[in-house]
Amino acid sequence: MLLLFLGVIGFCSLLALRNWRWGLWGAIIIGLLQDPIRKVLPGTPAFLTMSTIPIWLGLATNVLLDQRGLASRFLASFPVLSRRFSWFGLYLVIPAMISLTYGRGTWQITLLGAFVYAAGFAMLLAGWGGWRDIGQFDQFLALYALTAGLVLTGGVLEYFGWAQRTALIGTAALDHVWVTYRTGEAVYMLAGFFRGPDVMGWHATTVFMFAFILAMRSHGKWRWFWAAIAVWGLLSLWVCGRRKMISMVPVFVGCYLWLVFQLRGTRRLFSMIALVILVAGVGWNMVARIYSYNPFNRFYLTALDEVGDQVVGHGLDAVVVTVRQAGILGYGLGMSQQGVHNINAEKPRIWQESGPSKLVAELGIPGAILFLLLGYAIFRTAFDVVRLQAGSDAIYRFAGVFALFMANLASSVVSGQIYGAPFVILFLAFLAGSLLSGARMQEEKSEILKEGES
Repeated sequence: MLLLFLGVIGFCSLLALRNWRWGLWGAIIIGLLQDPIRKVLPGTPAFLTMSTIPIWLGLATNVLLDQRGLASRFLASFPVLSRRFSWFGLYLVIPAMISLTYGRGTWQITLLGAFVYAAGFAMLLAGWGGWRDIGQFDQFLALYALTAGLVLTGGVLEYFGWAQRTALIGTAALDHVWVTYRTGEAVYMLAGFFRGPDVMGWHATTVFMFAFILAMRSHGKWRWFWAAIAVWGLLSLWVCGRRKMISMVPVFVGCYLWLVFQLRGTRRLFSMIALVILVAGVGWNMVARIYSYNPFNRFYLTALDEVGDQVVGHGLDAVVVTVRQAGILGYGLGMSQQGVHNINAEKPRIWQESGPSKLVAELGIPGAILFLLLGYAIFRTAFDVVRLQAGSDAIYRFAGVFALFMANLASSVVSGQIYGAPFVILFLAFLAGSLLSGARMQEEKSEILKEGES
């Protein structure tokens, strides 16, 4: 089965080199299948978590070769971003030199870190340059929501005991049991077909957000259909047992409503609020009916009491301790990347979990500041792109994707583990480029209209 799966990955990679949209579908499908396939293979090979990397690279290669000078056009379109990327890229030489000094085998860790940042930038370019029109982008949102929504059935099946019937469901095949006693009773976190509760929770949240965006741009029966998919995402999210994933939902909804109110006034705002009430009400009713005895209910309520401590502890205190241990310049490039523990090399012990602490551990204080400056530039540019769409219905797509990133940012402050997963980080990089492409698509559309008038 392993050879067959590797063959499928290779085939999808070749498809991506020929047509990037085929590669996108392949990356999504392989990204959703890699965990259940891994569970049933002897030894549960960890390298399968990187299954989508060659497909993503094939996709980016196709876009970059098809559009010569894409990187220069992107940087010319966003001069502030261009400067910030240059500063950050030049600074990476310093953490790279640091990570090379540990001794035997550390060049592999340095190479891993460099690859992650380079691949992320390549995916950003691919997302920016690939789309031709908003209809293609809608198809991407729909495909992911439907395929990931189908795989989310594993969470509900595990809740009803199917993990004892097949290794595909749950984490027994990986020798893991996810449980917390925070409320004084055992709360077992479920993973379904995925390798961990974090992974299932992230996919469930993303399905909810994509489906909500699609419901907002739809009418009639299709709006009800996508609202139902959003409810399904919430049902799957509820049993993952990861409070940081649950917290992404109100951040997304609040940011989405605020953007629409700021840019479109009250037009369709009330329909959005009605959709929120409908999805939340139906979702909660189904949670209460399906999960009749559910310790998750009490567990999630503790998040309200601990939110301040979690943000301070993971977002500030962990950074202070990291600086004391790693110094101002950090441990070096690649040292906090996921999977580095599988590399046989001399390296420091990395314990950091939150996004800020992992960033400081790898890049140090100067690198973290430059990264934040780059992130702020992307945030401002993305907001300007959303504002450009204020006069059309496309705003509901781009404002929704912007809100999705704000939800992920809020989650990463408490825990950045999921953002070390290759599929997740490259998917988000591609999505960020897709968000920025709104300005390019609008400009190209205006040029076509001018040519038609002349």
